[in-house]
Parts: sequence; structure tokens; C-alpha cells
Amino acid sequence: MKNRRLFLLVALLVLISFVGLDSHARTLYWGNSGDDVKRVQERLIEWGYLRGKADGVFGNATYNAVVYFQKKNGLKADGVVGTYTLKQLGLYNELSRDTGISNKGVNTIVKKAQEILKTKGYYAGTADGIYGDGTYEAVTKFQRDNGLVVDGYIGPATRKALGMDSVPADKNYKASNGGITNDNDVKLLAMVINGEARGEIYTGKVAVGAVVLNRVKHPSFPNSIAGVVYEPGAFTAVDDGQIYLDPQNDSYKAAKDALNGWDPTGGCIYYWNPKTAQNKWMLSKTPLITIGNHSFAK
Repeated sequence: MKNRRLFLLVALLVLISFVGLDSHARTLYWGNSGDDVKRVQERLIEWGYLRGKADGVFGNATYNAVVYFQKKNGLKADGVVGTYTLKQLGLYNELSRDTGISNKGVNTIVKKAQEILKTKGYYAGTADGIYGDGTYEAVTKFQRDNGLVVDGYIGPATRKALGMDSVPADKNYKASNGGITNDNDVKLLAMVINGEARGEIYTGKVAVGAVVLNRVKHPSFPNSIAGVVYEPGAFTAVDDGQIYLDPQNDSYKAAKDALNGWDPTGGCIYYWNPKTAQNKWMLSKTPLITIGNHSFAK
């Protein structure tokens, strides 16, 4: 009987191991924890995208690092570590038992950009599809010379200027008021409104929420509320932690009004306080409207 139990136990373990061979690496996102999260953090730290310790907890710092990495590598910048992001990190095979999927670490968008930049004299390295310092310098110099936002991101506008493809039509991007009623979206929008416009008039609060939603539907920004809010350097309230204050009732109401389609800005995607703003690029933009203490522009 003892030998039979041992045999059944061994058989069960073997079965589990074979089932594991067909499994894929799990998709990682904000709130996850585990050794796979830790491994992703270690790679991001190794490549200079994340500072601090790999603790295995997918929090705000890891989210921001993932989004930054995705932008730099021509991936969808949603902060979610799925198959494509894991492959670009060179971790898919390591975190998955599916050995039938190869990982060459080559990004076709980056490789094509490198080839074009090389013909234009901006890039002198090998078109290997790997986004390194040389590629970053070439992309930012090209952006600067062509009047683009200098962020090193091979996004739609940069790809269009390089002749790689066209910027997707605006109709392909839906704002959050186009059917999103998720409570988490309402709360996050209320949090950023509270952090950024707590002392503003009510219309000014709605206006800040509208800017977030306008960015969601704009091809140059992430296409989710969380992606826009946690984009590195996008909002002061995220950087200084004020976003984590409990939102006031007016902030929730303003978030709902913005989600329901009220846009006092008329489609603006930028805002700043001219009395306190120090960003020269932002201050160089022409305000289309002023609401409370904020100027708004497209």
C-alpha cells in the first residue's frame, strides 16, 4: 500500500510537470506579486528603467518603469506585462514552460526605425532591433530636428515623420466616456482631479478630468486612464504623492461629469498654472482657454 501511494504521488507530480510544459507565462499588472514580478523588476533595474529594490510587488514604480520600457521599445504603453513585453525583456521563455516559442529579442518597429535613421544620417549603429543609447540619441535628435515632442518614443507621430506609417485616425481612439463605467476609472480620475485641482473652481476640476480623457483618445498618449495618469512626469500630483489623498466629493462629481462628456476645454490635452509652471516647452504653448488658475492648450 505504501509503495502504491508513492507511485501515485510520483505519477501526479509528473502529470503536473507535463501540464506546466503547455502553460504560458502569466500576464502581470499593477497589484500582482510573486517571483515573476521580481524577475521583471530585476531586468528593468539591470537595464536602467527602474530604481530601487526588486521586491516582487507590482506597484506604482514598477508600473511607471514598464510603461517607460514599452514606449522606448515601440510596444503598447499600457503598463501590463504580457507576452510581447516579456519577449522584449528577454524573459518570456524563462517565465514560461512553453519552449516552442522563440525569443530573439528583436523589435521590428525599432529595427525599421534604425534602418531609416541610418539612411538619414542620424544613426551609426547596427539595425538590430534593440533600443539602446545610440538609438535613443538618434531618435531624439530626429525629433528635435523635425519639430516633434522630444521624448525618445517611437510613437505614431515619429513613425509618420520617418515614413514608417501614418498616425491612426482619431476615430480609432475612444475616450473613456465612450462606454467605460468601471468604478476604478471613476476613482482614479477623481484622485488625479483632487490632486491637481483641489483648490480650483468646479469647472476647473472638470476641465482637468477632461484633459485626462482627451489624452486617452489621442494617439500620442496611452489609451487608458491609468496609462495617462501614471505616465512618467505627466502629473505633479503623481510625483509628489498628492494623488493618494482621499478625493473630495466635488472631485468625484467632476470625474463623473467629465466621463459623461462635459469638456470645458474644447479638446485640450495640456494645462498648466502660468504662475508656477517652470517647463519652458509648456510655457511656449499658446493658451486656448483659461479656467480658474490653469491655462489649457492643444
